Amino acid sequence: MRTRGTCPGCGQDRALPGRHPADGSAICTTCAGFSQTFDCSRCGFEGKLLGGRLCERCTLTDRLTALLDDGTGRVRPALTPLFNLLVAMDEPRSGLAWLAMRRNHPGNASQMLRRLGIGQVPLTHDAFHELKAWRAAAHLEELLMASGVLPAVDKYICSFQRWLPGHLACIADPEHLKTIKLFATLPRV
Repeated sequence: MRTRGTCPGCGQDRALPGRHPADGSAICTTCAGFSQTFDCSRCGFEGKLLGGRLCERCTLTDRLTALLDDGTGRVRPALTPLFNLLVAMDEPRSGLAWLAMRRNHPGNASQMLRRLGIGQVPLTHDAFHELKAWRAAAHLEELLMASGVLPAVDKYICSFQRWLPGHLACIADPEHLKTIKLFATLPRV
């Protein structure tokens, strides 16, 4: 559905896929005489429909429910705040695109969410600092902080803590390493 707004024919806020025969203005399905509707089969929202005649938000809800399932058929309870945050996003299309991004690459968002759901990734900042797809891990860590699942920490501190172990491993001189560790090591969060 490209257009949504107040239909000039009936005055309702609706999807406007039709065209008025007289002036070509966008009108709703009822005023255009369409026999097909664009209502979600679950929630009734009128708009773009995906598989199963579900709207983007219901589709996102289903995908997140499956990914965050703890093995009981329900979202892992500790991840409910993250689930609620993602389902309530303004543009569910963006959430669906994020889940589909880099689908065949290890460490993509869907794989990380699945691993969180079944408890393979502990809900700690340290666990996220060790994940290899660091950009995706950092984004998910920020979402977990925004939803209150993880305690809020400055994202630059998180980035530093992710970067520091690799940098320390490259220092050959033991005295330099000792000095840098003395000043660079931060308390773990």
